[in-house]
Amino acid sequence: MVPTIAALTGADEFLNHQIANTHATVETADRGWTEKIWMTLFRKDGSLQVDFGLGKYSNRNVLDGFAGCQQGTSQRTIRASRVLRPAIDDLAVGPLRYEVLEPFRRIRVTCDANAAQPLEFDLTFTDLMPAFFEGRDREVHNGRLATDVVRYHQTGTISGWIRIEGERIPVNPDDWFGVRDHSWGVREHVGIDPVDLVPPPKGASTDFHFNWFVGCLERPDGSRYGLNYYFREYREPRGLDYFTGFINEADGRQTKLLRVYPELTYRKSDHAMMGGKLYVLESSGRRDVTERVFEVEAINPEMGFRLQPGMYGAWNGLIHGAYKGDDFLDGELVEDVNDPVKLAESARWEVRDRPLRIREGDSQGYADVESLVRGEWPAATMV
Repeated sequence: MVPTIAALTGADEFLNHQIANTHATVETADRGWTEKIWMTLFRKDGSLQVDFGLGKYSNRNVLDGFAGCQQGTSQRTIRASRVLRPAIDDLAVGPLRYEVLEPFRRIRVTCDANAAQPLEFDLTFTDLMPAFFEGRDREVHNGRLATDVVRYHQTGTISGWIRIEGERIPVNPDDWFGVRDHSWGVREHVGIDPVDLVPPPKGASTDFHFNWFVGCLERPDGSRYGLNYYFREYREPRGLDYFTGFINEADGRQTKLLRVYPELTYRKSDHAMMGGKLYVLESSGRRDVTERVFEVEAINPEMGFRLQPGMYGAWNGLIHGAYKGDDFLDGELVEDVNDPVKLAESARWEVRDRPLRIREGDSQGYADVESLVRGEWPAATMV
């Protein structure tokens, strides 16, 4: 009998094994198993934004990724996909590559010249703060553990260059801010959902509200700290489905938040977050609860890289994790991301990486938020 041991990979040389098998396989057979990295990088004046992502789907034998940029209301997106094996150690797909130069310190992402869009870049993320875990994300749908993901995020500065339609744009770290994350586990909506599942109950509400937020602030004395929170809420009886939140300090300490109560305004036309206040409840003991107030505002009312063209949700029949061919590459230019027709086509079109300024008292900095609002919610005022 042939032993059920997967092939050796470069990672197997290191003493990092967690299961009795090689790094060519994962412990679960769930085809939703995903390991994903993501970055949003933007000029602090809101004039240019770059997004990048890479996904490894071990049980689907697929590696895919996206990259893109937004200037004004125009967004260019590149998508690439390939068969994962045998090049399982190569964190590259098509023109896109991800490199760890120094773990948790410096990350390099590149996009080579390609046939999909006239976009190239060579960008290095350098840490401003340590990497911080969020709470474990677990979600059950119809009795099945549909989501079981761990994630860390990190904020940093960006250096390098970008070339758009032949114009080379230098990237100065003093002028740029970035957020990245790395997650792994079982996700929903990886590849095409099965068509033979029991449908949701008739009349079930589709109202949904979520924020995923990462920010970094600098105090007057030059020290840094961060705010992170993530919540998902539905109409009753389900209500608040998930919440995680922390105040993160530069020395690695985390203070777990009890709740974040946002009072935010959204532009009615395209559901873009415009600004408002975040009322943050933290506790240092059983009876000691402190409320802190953070103010946020959009850096540029039109800026916010849309994630659906990056295959976060179906886009022109494409979705992340699905087999698209042995070596797939495509992309497009959307001239006006705020076109109301786009929002009408899909709720997911409104989900974007929204660059923000953030302030708490005399401390100030930058942040990214992803949000979706369906229905009326006290925390989300449409204007």
